[in-house]
Amino acid sequence: MAEETSCFTWTKLNSTIYRIMQNDKMGDEPFIYVKVYPTLLLIVDTGSGPDFAKDTTVTEKSIRSFIEKHLAAEGRLLTADGEKKQYLIFITHTHYDHIGGMFEFPEADIFVSGNSQEYVLKDLGCNSLCCAVSMPTPKFEVHHWLEQNEKLVYKGIDLKIEALLTPGHTPDEIALYDEEEKVFFSGDSVYEKVPIYMIETSNMADFGKSLDFMLEYVQKKNAELSGTRITTAAGHVTDSADTETLLVELKECFYDMLKGKCKLTKQENMRGKNVLTFMNETKNVGYLIIDAKLKEGLKHFGYEMELPEPLAADAPAKTFE
Repeated sequence: MAEETSCFTWTKLNSTIYRIMQNDKMGDEPFIYVKVYPTLLLIVDTGSGPDFAKDTTVTEKSIRSFIEKHLAAEGRLLTADGEKKQYLIFITHTHYDHIGGMFEFPEADIFVSGNSQEYVLKDLGCNSLCCAVSMPTPKFEVHHWLEQNEKLVYKGIDLKIEALLTPGHTPDEIALYDEEEKVFFSGDSVYEKVPIYMIETSNMADFGKSLDFMLEYVQKKNAELSGTRITTAAGHVTDSADTETLLVELKECFYDMLKGKCKLTKQENMRGKNVLTFMNETKNVGYLIIDAKLKEGLKHFGYEMELPEPLAADAPAKTFE
């Protein structure tokens, strides 16, 4: 029998949460999270879907079968009565690398930000960037539109999860705070080592407000805790970093970028847009931003900055030491 191979890797973060990384052909390597309850399986994002496996020869491309195989091996797939657990899917935002696997859970109840319902309902093909990467736009029905600071209870079960609306990267961006495990699911608003994307449907003013909101929220929660601090479970790269520290760095880098104090490390043409990458001194956090969005931010926050001349569409990327 041929050895089974997979485009996913499985990591246990704590007693109830598992992190899955998908090795996808776009190089996004999205993170998918599974939180296990006695009768429920809560999924945070679903990756890019089976057609986006980097290695097309792997035998395991289905996120659902991958999850169920691993949970079955640990005796956590079924309820104590041997029944199937109910799937709940929370989407941190509707970019293609977070919604690509949703069709594998047709019976799941779907939870999405209620901040900008039109963004999700009107032109999801373009807003999700599915059109840009030639992915069929997933079709799904939203079970519940999340509200700001909503404490989530599902059919009488306290999930011990609080929803936070954090628009900026996209209008429908959310974060989730897991009170039980002290984990902050941040989507694409907070991570380290690689830049946060500020692209076509991003909003600089909203992102600045969301940084302030998330930092104040996490600082307050940390102050209430004893002997532990909140950690970040992001949409990419980061699954255990100190959330408050990361938010402080991201906020400082955001405003340093607008003030011209943050180092420009790369310039490239992406989907016909002139894109700039800025990183902080330690290169731990940064932003990849369309120059039009940077201009939007400069105008809104009242700063001035000379931007480099746009690159031609066929010009190679420039890197700066």
